[in-house]
Amino acid sequence: MPTASSPTLIALGALLAFSTLPAQEARWDSTSPLARELTALNDRLVAAYEKEDVATLRSLLAENHVHNNVFGTSLDRDTFLADIESGVLEFLRYETTEISWFIRDGLAVATGLIQAEARRDGKPVPATRFRFTRVFAREDGAWKVLLFQNTMPPPAARP
Repeated sequence: MPTASSPTLIALGALLAFSTLPAQEARWDSTSPLARELTALNDRLVAAYEKEDVATLRSLLAENHVHNNVFGTSLDRDTFLADIESGVLEFLRYETTEISWFIRDGLAVATGLIQAEARRDGKPVPATRFRFTRVFAREDGAWKVLLFQNTMPPPAARP
């Protein structure tokens, strides 16, 4: 059972807070300087996934990072990175083809589409297109990925 301080509950609380903001405050703005900075950070993260650059990933993921994968498994940062490092999880291609941002008070939520090819335990991941949500938090003056969640959209779903 998650504790009141678990990263997932914190992230869900942040999302709930965002959803209850007055309409004029709850805007997705992918053109602001901060959104451009975070998009560049996301691009760096994506490149690190594709290269399986564990050192860079470790620097970009919060210590209490939660990675909720497409199979419904929730992994902590070290378990997720160990899967990459050991070859259990292998990325052949990974790119963010669509991204939108909501940024407020030291938290940023990104949502969009990922196109990827990956293998888990030597078997192809059964999809190449994913809808994702990433929650970034300011940690010691730097943005870190606190939470990642992805899902496979149905074949007929449009981006």
